[in-house]
Amino acid sequence: STPVLYSLELTPVCNNRCRGCSNVFAEARVARTVPPPLGAAEWGVILDHIAPYAEQLKLTGGEPTLHPEFEAIVRRVSDLGLNFTLFTNARWPDPERLVHFLADVPQCVGLLVSLHGPTAPVHEAFTGVPGSFEETVANIRLATSAGLLVATSTVITRQSHDRIAETVTLAADLGADHAVVSRYLGEPLPDVEPTLGELLTAVHTIEELRRSGARVRYGDCIPQCFVENSSTGCLAGVAYCAIDPWGNLRPCNHSPTVAGSLLNQPVETLWHSAAMEQWRSLIPAACHTCTEFPRCHGGCRALAELRPERRDPLVGAPLAQARPPERLRLYEGLRPVRRYRIRREDFGYVLMRGNRIAPLPFEDEPILEACDGQTTLRQIERRFGQHGLSLVAALYRKGLLELEPAA
Repeated sequence: STPVLYSLELTPVCNNRCRGCSNVFAEARVARTVPPPLGAAEWGVILDHIAPYAEQLKLTGGEPTLHPEFEAIVRRVSDLGLNFTLFTNARWPDPERLVHFLADVPQCVGLLVSLHGPTAPVHEAFTGVPGSFEETVANIRLATSAGLLVATSTVITRQSHDRIAETVTLAADLGADHAVVSRYLGEPLPDVEPTLGELLTAVHTIEELRRSGARVRYGDCIPQCFVENSSTGCLAGVAYCAIDPWGNLRPCNHSPTVAGSLLNQPVETLWHSAAMEQWRSLIPAACHTCTEFPRCHGGCRALAELRPERRDPLVGAPLAQARPPERLRLYEGLRPVRRYRIRREDFGYVLMRGNRIAPLPFEDEPILEACDGQTTLRQIERRFGQHGLSLVAALYRKGLLELEPAA
């Protein structure tokens, strides 16, 4: 009924010059035609509007820390008790001050730092700023040393597609909790965007790293009809939205669609607006017949707006047979424990924990009630059969349940 995950683009200003910038206002920024962003007071009004619905925020930009009232905005977020991650390039004017400030904000649950390669030439081929690699690396190390949870964010490019393993290793060496790797999403950019073969190389590397136990995740969807992989579908327009530097609600950071201003209309109205419904319809008809559609969601709808093909270029023919699920061995004496917040919707329930979301029908409520820390997996199987075990396994993989041994 309303989004639960919000990406707040605090400012269009950035001190990198990334050739593959995902901001839809990047060209206007270069041309110096963008208006100034909202101030802390106006962001406070928007935060008051979305606070009743928000499970987690992402503070981004541009480079969010360059907003002149960044600390005031963070304090407002903290006062409302809203957990947030900071998506940043870690090129901060005063690194020591910023790290100390964030370490004292309990609602700051982590930093997502752009790291686009394992060396300066690879990283700076994307950022466009000499010296940015050393600065980013030094500040990742500073943040992790201060106890902040850091993940790195890497875009697969022509320059980095065969350096993913090295980049993931560097992230771990710097103390990052995990690495996030994303495909390039934007208008055609041949010098930056990898070829299909190069993207396949990167995906195969990520899958090998995951099988070996490396802490690496996908940041966006790789359609299963392109190549079998462990990514999941995008929640944009379903549970997630972006709010631009001027208070406009958009489906996601990559989409130019504007639903309207949150300074003038409530989030419920904008979320169900004609613009949002039109955006949600940007899924190839054939995708609805694919066995992997519940997992993939039809690829990237923002690309359907930005690309001449009017669809995600990775989307191919629908799959007639679902991929076999990853096998998970569970001891029958384990007891599932709920680790989520729950919201009732017209269709059923939404389980939420940070940016992890799972919709469930009303019929599954008895299984959820059995995840009480007392009932064993064996007992769940006896009561609910294979469906009960499969649901527990799916929620465990999403981090919405934990499994505790018998007392």
